[in-house]
Amino acid sequence: MKKRDVTCRECGAGFRRLELLSASGTEGEYRCPACNALLEVFDGDHLVAYRLTIEPSMRLLKA
Repeated sequence: MKKRDVTCRECGAGFRRLELLSASGTEGEYRCPACNALLEVFDGDHLVAYRLTIEPSMRLLKA
């Protein structure tokens, strides 16, 4: 399993990204739930999950 932190470039929200190498996932994409910015496109080779860890900056969302 791989773990890393990801930050949305648009609103500053922080996520923990987990990738399970022993399981296949589905093709698709993950978008920031706060501002809808594209964070990653999945090829389906591995199972990937995101968890919000840092709330987005409301100041950036209002701009």
